[in-house]
Amino acid sequence: MRHVFTLTAVLLATSAAAQDLPAFYAVTGVTLDDVLNIRAAPDPSAAVLGTLAPTAIAVQVSALNEAGTWGRITSGEGVGWVSMEFLAPEENGSLPQVEGLRCFGTEPFWSYEVRQGEAATWTTPDDPEEVLLSGAFETASGQRWPYTSVAGADQLQAVLVSSPAAQCSDGMSDQLYGLSATLVLTGRVSRTLSGCCELMR
Repeated sequence: MRHVFTLTAVLLATSAAAQDLPAFYAVTGVTLDDVLNIRAAPDPSAAVLGTLAPTAIAVQVSALNEAGTWGRITSGEGVGWVSMEFLAPEENGSLPQVEGLRCFGTEPFWSYEVRQGEAATWTTPDDPEEVLLSGAFETASGQRWPYTSVAGADQLQAVLVSSPAAQCSDGMSDQLYGLSATLVLTGRVSRTLSGCCELMR
């Protein structure tokens, strides 16, 4: 029975960590004359795709491997993996506390950047840029997600709904993002769009 309780605790801890993603981390425990390797797979023997400086901050981890020991980050036009042993979570580095979100989609192409309590910017190749006043990121009472953001201007209103999604793809690259997005626009533009989001500083 003791082993069952131990296993349950581990599973709950892993689940909680995954639920907090995506999140910003800072590199820690790496000497100033060394680097943290970004690997092609969550394995210390996997090919090295790149490196992170020992003082790197705002490293966005969008998913963990099954054991919770490696974090997935963006690397070039794809993804890479870094050891979570050398990453420390940043204060206010995840939703709903994080400063902002950058969301986007294809077919049609669109972009929506929002800083909570400040402004949101809506752009497409065919529409003029629109700046809206935005509120705080919120969740439904008693729920961890989805996260919502409401913004408005004289002739345009926007509601962004985002949820953790470890495999959200923009369909144009091998990159994977940690949040799925639904953006509802009303007013001068009336559309419902889907895509992905990443955290923004």
